[in-house]
This record gives sequence, C-alpha cells and structure tokens, in this order.
Amino acid sequence: MNAVSLIRNAEPTQTPWRFRFDETRWCTLIHVLEKDPLLLMGLWCDGQDIHAVFLDEGQPIVATLALENGRYPALSPVREVASFDERIICDLYGVEVMGALDDRPLLDHNMWQVSMPMGRRLQFNENHKGLPHFYPSDQFFQGAELLEGWGPATGNMDPPFHVSVALRCGYILRAESQMGYTHRGLALRWCHSSIKEACRLSARVSAGVSVAHQVAFCMAVENAYGICVASDISLIRVALLELERIIHHLYKLAILAHLMGADLIAHRCMSLREDILEAQIPITGSRLLVDVCLPGTVTLSNVCRIGELCYKLYINIYEKIISLENTWRVYPGLMTRLMSLGSISREEVVQFGVEGPVARASGKEEDQRKMMPSYAGLWRYSSVQRQGTGNDRSLVLFNEVTESLRMLGMLADPLNTSSVIKDMGYWGEKGEGIAVVEGPWGPVLYWVQLSQGYVSHVFQRGPEKAIQLLFERSLQNHTMDKIPLLACSLGVNAAAFDL
Repeated sequence: MNAVSLIRNAEPTQTPWRFRFDETRWCTLIHVLEKDPLLLMGLWCDGQDIHAVFLDEGQPIVATLALENGRYPALSPVREVASFDERIICDLYGVEVMGALDDRPLLDHNMWQVSMPMGRRLQFNENHKGLPHFYPSDQFFQGAELLEGWGPATGNMDPPFHVSVALRCGYILRAESQMGYTHRGLALRWCHSSIKEACRLSARVSAGVSVAHQVAFCMAVENAYGICVASDISLIRVALLELERIIHHLYKLAILAHLMGADLIAHRCMSLREDILEAQIPITGSRLLVDVCLPGTVTLSNVCRIGELCYKLYINIYEKIISLENTWRVYPGLMTRLMSLGSISREEVVQFGVEGPVARASGKEEDQRKMMPSYAGLWRYSSVQRQGTGNDRSLVLFNEVTESLRMLGMLADPLNTSSVIKDMGYWGEKGEGIAVVEGPWGPVLYWVQLSQGYVSHVFQRGPEKAIQLLFERSLQNHTMDKIPLLACSLGVNAAAFDL
C-alpha cells in the first residue's frame, strides 16, 4: 500500500481531502514514507491535532492525528524538511515530538515575554539570557578547522537570518541556519480574526509574493463555503499572479547581477521593473500589490483598465526582456561564474521537496498552474533546464518572465470588458477549505478553518522551508563569499519562513 492509499483509507472527515489517523496508522504512514516519494507540504498544529499536508498529483491531501498527552511521533526521520515545522510547533504550543531529528528551538530565542504562546497553558519565561545565541547541532563541529558566521545583519534589504558554517581548508564543510529574527506571530493573529483582516494579513506574509498569498487565501475561503467566483475575477487574479511573477523575477535577477558585479544588467532589470510598477499603480492601487483581493472578488482601483495594462506591458516590455536576456548571455564572465554556483541535481530537489523555478532548473517539470482551471488555454510549460546551476536558475527566471508577458498579452482582450465587482457580504456558519497556487518561487498553500464568518485557524505554507534546507546543503564546498549569491539564486526568504 502506498502513502496516498493509506491516507485515503483512514477515517474520513467532513472534508473529502482530510482523514483522521490513530497513532498506529500514523506510525505506519511514517514507515511507508521511507520509500514513497509523496511530497510533504507542511506540518501544523491547532492545539488539539497534528496535521500533515501532502500534495498528491498537485492536489492537497491531509492526515490528522489527535495529540495524546501533548505528544506525537515525528515525521522528520523520513521527511527532513518536517524538522522545521516540528521545532516551530514545539516553540508555539509546547508539543513534544517523539523521535525528531532536531529538538532545538527555532523561532523562540528565549526573548519572548510568554513561552509557548499558542499552548493551552501560558508559561511566563523568567530566564532571559540577554541576546539570543545560536547553538549548532552536535555533529556540526566534526572535521571542522574553523567556525564562521554570516548574518543576521548583512547590509542589504533581505530579512535577517544567521548562517553558522564549519570550514575546512577554506571551504564550507557544513552549514546550519538560525531563523526567527523576523517572527511576527501571524499564526496567533489569524486566529479569531475577521475574514477581511485575515486576508489583509496574508498579503503581508512576504512582500514579493503578496498576490500569491492573497489568492491562495481567498480560494481556500471560497472552497470552504462552496463559492464559485465569476470567470472575470479568476482571469484578473491570473493577470495579477503573472504580473507579480514578472516583478519578482526582475528583482531577483537584478540583485543576482549586482552581487556578480554586472551592474549594467542590474540597472536594466531594476529600470524595467520600475517601469512596470509605475504602469500598474493607477490600475491596482498598490505598488507592491497588497490588498488587491478579497474572497469572492478583487479590489483594484481601476478594474476597467486591467486589460489595457496587460496589453501595454506585453507590447512595451516583451522585446526588452528578450534583449536583456541576450545581454545576460553574452555579458563577460557572468554565465561562466554562475555555472559554478550551487549545482543541484534533480534527485536533491526531490529529496528536499523543492518546487518552483529551482526545481525546474534541475529538470523537475512541476508547475501548480497546470492544476488551476483559470489557467486553461493560457499556461504552457516553461523551458526546463537540466543541470541545476545558478546560470540555469537565472535562465528559467528569464523564460518565466517572457511566458508571463505572453499570457498577459492573451488576457488583454478578455479583460477589456471587466467591470467593477462588489464585495460579497454573506458567509456561512462553518467551513474548512484548502487551496494551492503557483507563486513566483513555488507553490503557496492555505488551509483555513472558519466559523460564523470569522477565522478559527489559518495554516500557510510556501516553498521557504524546503529551499532553506536545500540552501544549507548546497553551501558545502563553497567559500564564504558565495553565501549571499547562493541565498539569492535559490530564493531564500526568512520573512515568509518566520511568520
């Protein structure tokens, strides 16, 4: 029996995609996952149950286990990326995980006023130790000649995190990250919030991925209440998702070029990005595309002109992107240096559960857009690279930008007739919904539990944890100066990780 069959044969719940386990079946699932490649999206706790969210051919499926005496068996021995979630759950709820790969605190630096803030019993933390310290794992020091660190203050605009590295002969032997510097307590703030406030919070999880988070949240709420939105709204959301992808990728390419010393290319990337931002502000009303969606609708300043914007961007930007990519390819030494940056195999991205452009640059042909009905007739597979180098990842970003512009061009005519859409005011009594969209750096999942028009719980998962784990492993055999380059190339995002 494979993992999906094991899950589907468990006790059904009110939702067709979630199944309740007892501890024996949970342990059997762990055993099956040793050989089954089923993708784990995340692990979360609501105070009473532990939920493991998997993707089965692009569709979410959930295994739920009731906590017994505040404990549960760990998934991290068979899905290493689950270790991050297990540590977060312990920090927030005080839940004990049995057999975990790592039981060190992750978000709690012993600076919180209240320990285990989402647990049933709040325990005040009286043993403040001053500034937080990073404690590497026991095996971290094996074979090391020198210990170094990078961050959290790096002098750039990225959210802070610390990387502790063990060096031998000047090369990184192993690396471990410490997160939590930007923890904002969103999981607790989502609880018992209104749907509008919860949507507003989702837009602020990550500045460069705002639309993906809003659309995933809205779709989860709509799925919870069985709401089918108008086709115009679905297409406008597609346009916003692709607009965000273009803006995000140009920013990443600009930062990467700057770090590589190619300031001419960096300037052109940022200049094009700025042109797009200036063009879309009068239509969307937001420079960073926050607060552009609500469940059942979209909230643009001038929705009637969204088709005009799509056409304008396609006509004015498409050829410039082609030219910029050609410049990237012939810029002296740029591609050669990137070819030696973080070569990642397809087996490695599968092992760590990495999706998005990073996986596509290593030959893993997965894209959540193929599962979204609103993309039917618009989306096609982007170019897939095979070697998984920094150069392959940059070329995938360029290809995705041109594909996004092509889709905007196709959306121009259908959206020319869009009109202002009013907010939906009625919500049912209870509901539970889940949704996944393809964000700029991989799938973004939202699972919401709702009651009386308010949010009981929100679980959010993006690609950040899997990428963070891959980043730590990929640093091996690199020198210290490659840390910021590899972090940019892989899309490491501490803000969306810490929540």
